[in-house]
Amino acid sequence: MTVQIRAIAIYSHDGERRDVRFNLGALNIVTGASKTGKSALLDIVDYCWGRSECTIAEGEIRRGVSWFAVLFDHDGEGILIARRNPGPAGKASDEIYFARNADNFPETTASLVKNSTADGLRQRLSAILGVAENLYVPEPGATRRPLEASAGQAIFFCLQNQDEIANRRLLFHRQGEERIPQAIKDTLPYFVGAMGEDHYLKQKRYEDARRRLRSLERDYADARALADEASGTARNLLQEAKRIGLLPLDVLADSLEGVRSLLGQAAAPRSLEYAKTDDPAADLTDLEDRRRRIRSELQELRDEIKDLQRLTREASDFEAEAGEQQARLASIGLVGHGAEGHETCPLCDSQLAVAVPSVDEIRRSLDRLDRQLSAVRRDNPRLQGQIAEFETKRTTLEEELTIVQRDITTRIADNERLRIEQDLFTEQARVAGRIGYYLENARTLSDEEGLRLQIARVRAEVVELETALDQEAMEERLTTALSLVGRDITEYASRLQLEHGENSLRLDRKNLTVVADTVHGPLSLPQIGSGENWVGYHVAAHLALHKLFRTLDRPVPAFLMLDQPSQAHYPKDKDLGEISGAEDEDQAAVARLYRLLFEYCTTMAPNMQVIVADHVDLLQAWFRTSRVQRWRDGIKLVPMTWLR
Repeated sequence: MTVQIRAIAIYSHDGERRDVRFNLGALNIVTGASKTGKSALLDIVDYCWGRSECTIAEGEIRRGVSWFAVLFDHDGEGILIARRNPGPAGKASDEIYFARNADNFPETTASLVKNSTADGLRQRLSAILGVAENLYVPEPGATRRPLEASAGQAIFFCLQNQDEIANRRLLFHRQGEERIPQAIKDTLPYFVGAMGEDHYLKQKRYEDARRRLRSLERDYADARALADEASGTARNLLQEAKRIGLLPLDVLADSLEGVRSLLGQAAAPRSLEYAKTDDPAADLTDLEDRRRRIRSELQELRDEIKDLQRLTREASDFEAEAGEQQARLASIGLVGHGAEGHETCPLCDSQLAVAVPSVDEIRRSLDRLDRQLSAVRRDNPRLQGQIAEFETKRTTLEEELTIVQRDITTRIADNERLRIEQDLFTEQARVAGRIGYYLENARTLSDEEGLRLQIARVRAEVVELETALDQEAMEERLTTALSLVGRDITEYASRLQLEHGENSLRLDRKNLTVVADTVHGPLSLPQIGSGENWVGYHVAAHLALHKLFRTLDRPVPAFLMLDQPSQAHYPKDKDLGEISGAEDEDQAAVARLYRLLFEYCTTMAPNMQVIVADHVDLLQAWFRTSRVQRWRDGIKLVPMTWLR
């Protein structure tokens, strides 16, 4: 089961189409001058595979193209994926068109209507690749979540853009992005076949068996602890039952069986009664409300009595004062009537010539005092009667207050007794439940052989699944797979005449790099100098991995796209175009690289496709046979007419 690329297409804003077609199961070379759009081919495939960001460089392609499309080949079936260009400065477009059994690209963009999302596209591609259910569970104590391998990770092994292929620190596509290196490490065991296709099912069965075993062992341990005579559980329960009244205090038992018999009596169903009331706090609340009301009325009466007593005191004080004044003025016959218009002295009856208070005024004052004294004497008995009446009411309210206070005290005592009885009932029910639980488990262990057989059976299942899922065994299978990859890397490095290629080479999964094991110690790729070596080891590592993928028929696309592998010898400012491949060491190194790719595809045909975009053009027959596009003399990926 392989997935390769039949063609890549772009559409103009006017609906015109430009195709770049490839040969299946062979080396495909696109040569051309700089800035002709060669590097965009890899980015288009990456974008149409469902990447969340369009990495096609800003410029003519972003301005002149409306849709990108890739026609994949899945064992003869055409898989068409088209995605709208987000435009200049755009990050990505969610307009994705997906179609199966497609023979070619649509003539126009009219039929390219969104029918998928990026997540849905990756799920469909995973199904097409044949990615089985899988889950990589990190080692105990790791903080990252389990990861499922999918088409999203498979593409990391199929692309090498020009910034990656000559990078001594990054071996895989997008390795420099956050969380991508760990995703490559976690999914590599699945993709190289160290994790079996049924690993996910076995993992779920193992987790279920472990859960069942823990449950059975916990039940067995609890039951054993409850039934163990040495634990004293039964005797402790017996003491509790006697303490709370479930059993008489004088009962005794000499054996464990006797204790269990007594506990059976204590846990037997019975009618446990306690004082009940519809609402224990209801009448207490009424009594408290009544007490507050009586206290309020009593305080009002006391205030009124005080006011009346104050009035009585004031009237008495006034009567005494007025009486004294009347006594002074009312001398018997002392004030007589003289001649009209004259005042007569009350002592000598002589006429008073000097101005003194008139006798009439004195008499009038005396009359007023008499009237006021009469009114005070008349009203005083009424005040006293009112005071007496209020004092009677006060006495009655005080008696009622005493009764209410006594009722409140009684109710509080009753409630406390009720609470104690309820607590006792609750305690009895709790202890009875514990006793019942103990007796039930004790009976279970009387036939403990069945439980032991269940535990033994489930434990055997766990051991069997552990063997199938043995992490060490998986690591051994991974080591074996990577050893095969290392063997092929060594072969390819030797053919490319790379530095340290004569040593044993291996793929370091932990650091995602190539390591040469020398007599002086291991040397990783960053420690090996020159761009030629970096490019060569990138190519060798990916060819070796894909050889293993194809040998084991793993769910990884059967194509490898390389962008500018000759850059270590011919940078952009040194575009020589056609070369013979034998004039100097640089040409010879480039020729060796392309010859390795050609022979690799020939050996792997029809199961492996390699697509290379470069600006070198070797004057050799096998190279020209592999060349599918030559973009020079104004020929580019995007026709100039589209930009007008």
